[in-house]
Amino acid sequence: MWRACSAMCDNGRAMNKKTIHQRFINQLTAELESITASAKASFATATSDEHRAENKYDTFKLESSFLARGQAKRVQELTDALESLRMLPVNVLPDRTPVQLGALMRLKADDESTRTLLFGSAAGGETIVVNREEITIITSGSPVGQALLGKIAGETFQIKIGPATQICEILSVT
Repeated sequence: MWRACSAMCDNGRAMNKKTIHQRFINQLTAELESITASAKASFATATSDEHRAENKYDTFKLESSFLARGQAKRVQELTDALESLRMLPVNVLPDRTPVQLGALMRLKADDESTRTLLFGSAAGGETIVVNREEITIITSGSPVGQALLGKIAGETFQIKIGPATQICEILSVT
């Protein structure tokens, strides 16, 4: 069984909550830089005179503008998520503290599998690997986030995943 500590542990090496937080920030920053470069390239293509329609069926420029618009929207979403992530509280929570924004949780499912989750306000679904352990951001908008909010270590909860219902135990909240 996993043991709870102020910093989550894996094979004796500490996983500092601040390190985990910074890894998520780094990942979102890299993703933002990549999508920003792609959006700029798409915009340049969509506005370039080199790509004039050769006939009424040539939609390359129109499609490029749709792509640029979608990428610009994703840039804004990532910018907002990154700002929210930067403001996320990363202090270690005292024992018996309920799951809340900034909590790092380890769960064990009824099939004995374990998961580590970071409760964030944005960027739900983003995943990193630290010390060979996958850590995923969840938000209060997700079913798992809703089920966890306010619970404490030692409590169990049920989550419906497709047609199946899974029972999970909260091993630790830090």
